[in-house]
Amino acid sequence: GHVTPARVTQILNLLSLAPDLQEAVLFLPRVDSGKDPVTERDLRPIVKQLDWSTQRRMWKRLAG
Repeated sequence: GHVTPARVTQILNLLSLAPDLQEAVLFLPRVDSGKDPVTERDLRPIVKQLDWSTQRRMWKRLAG
């Protein structure tokens, strides 16, 4: 798959998101051109928060 161990770790960290946020990420609209509105890098600070309520507040600020 040509995926580095660091990238696998970044992706697996997304499992720390609250279930409803995981679902929200999964169902983000497809972007055919231009910039994605939410990137994995945007999610890193949220993933670091273990408290799901804090994650949800951060998500609301990010996703608007």
